[in-house]
Amino acid sequence: MDRCMMNRRTFIKRALLGAGALYLWPWQSWTPVWGSERAYKRLVVLGDPHLPVRVEKHPDKAKRQAIVAAKLRAIADINSWPDVDGIAVVGDIVARYSIPSEYDFIRQYFSGVKVPLYVIDGNHEILYEDEPNENGKLVKGDAESRRRKLQHFCEFWQLSKPYYSLDLGGCHLIFLATEGPLPTQIGAEQFAWLKNDLAEHPQPTLIFFHGPLMGTLLNYNNSVNKNRTVAQPVNELHDLLMSNPQVRLWISGHTHTPATNDSFAAPEINMYGSRIMNIHNSDMDRKHIWTNSLYIYGDHIDIRTFDHRSQDWIENYDRQIRLDD
Repeated sequence: MDRCMMNRRTFIKRALLGAGALYLWPWQSWTPVWGSERAYKRLVVLGDPHLPVRVEKHPDKAKRQAIVAAKLRAIADINSWPDVDGIAVVGDIVARYSIPSEYDFIRQYFSGVKVPLYVIDGNHEILYEDEPNENGKLVKGDAESRRRKLQHFCEFWQLSKPYYSLDLGGCHLIFLATEGPLPTQIGAEQFAWLKNDLAEHPQPTLIFFHGPLMGTLLNYNNSVNKNRTVAQPVNELHDLLMSNPQVRLWISGHTHTPATNDSFAAPEINMYGSRIMNIHNSDMDRKHIWTNSLYIYGDHIDIRTFDHRSQDWIENYDRQIRLDD
């Protein structure tokens, strides 16, 4: 094992000791560890970490501690895998409010990770005021509040813009930002950038965004496949995607769809426009955590789901999308 990699037990132990116990590496000093001899590039996807934990959703202290421990075990698992080329985090990294205490834990949580992090914001990074109302409910901020919080997100992660693209393993990867006022809304300027970026990159393309595409989940509750839970603007986005056949995967979070859901990994449901597979990622704010890994080969991408509680791959969730069709 690489000397700079903490083993899984040591990672968890140091993290549980609190601030100052982890090696707090500066973000800019992270060194990519690319697989030079492998036939693939591997990205691990984290859906909605909600760090450290949503206290309002989990009022029981013992349960909160168990959830935080599960999150620490998951990142330790990922840190121990020798073939990971990067980690994509698809928004809602903060617990609820995007406040300093949440960012302090985020810095601590990711400090031991030795591969590049590709992050995007979710609605909880930008949409809400710092405190709930008298009933404990979230309070939506105004446009200035959203702008300020998105700016802080970029400064924290050292991003010049909240949306960006890069190439990896022969594919083009696009990371989009949610900008509001809807929880999963792409703004006009960003949409124009996306249109131009797609026009300039004809190679197989993966798009990462907080919200999923319309109709790629079963209507298993009252919020799925609604305006607040799917990528917006729906019609314009549909036209753009259908006119760019190189787009093959859409990777999302937001809906907190667990791996136990019938439509979590069901290609016949997850396929958008008969060509784009939506990869749904469960939230991490739970005791039972799953993560998806994308294995990018020259002519196809394998998608696999790991159960961090049982320490097993869910083999019947293995999926593949061809890139040479």
